[in-house]
Amino acid sequence: MKLFSFFTLILLILTPLQTVQAAQTKIDGIVAIVDSQPILESDILNRFQIVKDRVPGGVMTENIHRQILNQMIDETLQVNYARKIGMRASNSDVDNAITGVAKNMNLDLAGLKNVLASKGVNYSRYRDQIEQEILINNVKREIIRKRITISDQEIDDYLSSNTSITKEKDQVHLRHILLRATNPVQAEMDIKNIAQKIFTENDFIEQAVEKSDGQFAIEGGDLGWRPVNQLPPLFVRAIESEKGPLIGPIQSNAGFHLLWLVDKRTPSVTLQQQTKARHILVRANEIRNTSQTESLADDLYKQLSSGADFAELAKEYSEDQGSTLQGGDLGWVTPGTMVSEFETMMNQTSVGDISKPFRTQFGWHILQVEGRREADISDQLKRQNAETSLTAQKQDIVLGNWLDELRADAFIDRKSK
Repeated sequence: MKLFSFFTLILLILTPLQTVQAAQTKIDGIVAIVDSQPILESDILNRFQIVKDRVPGGVMTENIHRQILNQMIDETLQVNYARKIGMRASNSDVDNAITGVAKNMNLDLAGLKNVLASKGVNYSRYRDQIEQEILINNVKREIIRKRITISDQEIDDYLSSNTSITKEKDQVHLRHILLRATNPVQAEMDIKNIAQKIFTENDFIEQAVEKSDGQFAIEGGDLGWRPVNQLPPLFVRAIESEKGPLIGPIQSNAGFHLLWLVDKRTPSVTLQQQTKARHILVRANEIRNTSQTESLADDLYKQLSSGADFAELAKEYSEDQGSTLQGGDLGWVTPGTMVSEFETMMNQTSVGDISKPFRTQFGWHILQVEGRREADISDQLKRQNAETSLTAQKQDIVLGNWLDELRADAFIDRKSK
């Protein structure tokens, strides 16, 4: 499983006990009910601790509170749907995930339960959260599989277009605002009004947090670096035709969009070159914050520098569920399949060397480069790469439309603060 398809077992980071006590009047309050399931103020506060470093200003505002609540409502809807269609996260999947956390803390299961209890975390709730994250990942994959079909003609058109050739390496760093078009006329007026208020990137961030319906609104609409050939064609045409940095409004089936072009680049990567790599991934969780996770990565790097076996450490510590059992083995990696920070570090690391710890949106990584070769550029591989890019172009809109359907069919009662 490559980096772009990791499932993110995001575990709630604990609010310090003194904070909980100081806000006792809010902790037990119900802020929303989703199909009879309550979302508590304590859930909002705990989630804020996870995203705090990525929130503009790092302060819980009314808009941040609203965006976190929106996220948690969407997660509840997705979990409910997964269970409705018969999806289950097996006990072994959940056990393996929890065991992995315990190993990373040099604990057994009993020790992990003791640590959770000492911090006031209910083990059953902790286990349920992991199960829900597994379900969300699995149901998204199923929706993408069922609703996105790439025809041979689409692949032929893609391969004959400039996109597959000249845009293969180009990447853009974007911010994004989305207004769902429940009422298209009103949504178009609203998006134009928002655009008139944006003169700087900070203006865009403020409007994204306050108004956007997009997945990354809470982070100021930050989409990070994206390969151009994996963006929706509407976005690509707008980026090419408008000077920017503010781009749009753009209308799609999902609604109305604004983009902010932060930066663009063309990595100096030979397209035919593939890299054989292993990696170790560790990330913050319920009992280990970001600083402690970085320290763990540094300690693992010291062990590797002293001669420890990379594959054995990966099996013991790595939290990439797709490669852990293979000792962190990612196989032969083709340019454009990894997030940009990972790919940059991989290209800078010589064959046989181990990188220093580095951070991506998924956590802290250490990678080992085992070899390089010229890629197989057969027609079959070209068509597979084309299908991957075309699927990536469509999946955000497909998942967004699916979520709209879930919201429309659900009972959602937001309580006044």
